[in-house]
Amino acid sequence: MTGLSDVAKENNVNLEDSIVFIRGDDDIMSVDVGSVKIKQRSDDTMGFVFSISPKQALELEGFFSQFANGEKFYFDISQTGYRPVYYRGLSKITKEVSPEYHPKFNVTMLAQKAIVVPDDNYFEPTCECCKFCHIG
Repeated sequence: MTGLSDVAKENNVNLEDSIVFIRGDDDIMSVDVGSVKIKQRSDDTMGFVFSISPKQALELEGFFSQFANGEKFYFDISQTGYRPVYYRGLSKITKEVSPEYHPKFNVTMLAQKAIVVPDDNYFEPTCECCKFCHIG
């Protein structure tokens, strides 16, 4: 994830206006933030709803088709920080036709929040007199 700015320069991507999806160290895809809506559900599942060009839809499908269900990856919205999630699937691609603009393709990618618990948030009790001394 350290070479993200280099990848962005090579591909002419403005990270401030993008949602970046990262799998491993070098499998990176970015989508313009204006083409994506995020829907949060109460069960910690998120839906990334894409409304993109046909070419972008093929790229998106190719990128996420490599993922296994439950695979951990990261996303970053406009350089606000990486967020870990688990891949839960990709909907069928549907075509949206309008006389006002070029055809757009809609697809939803489902992800579940990955709960990250720091290793240092629990300490073994150091004494038996206080049952709360181990909470950090």
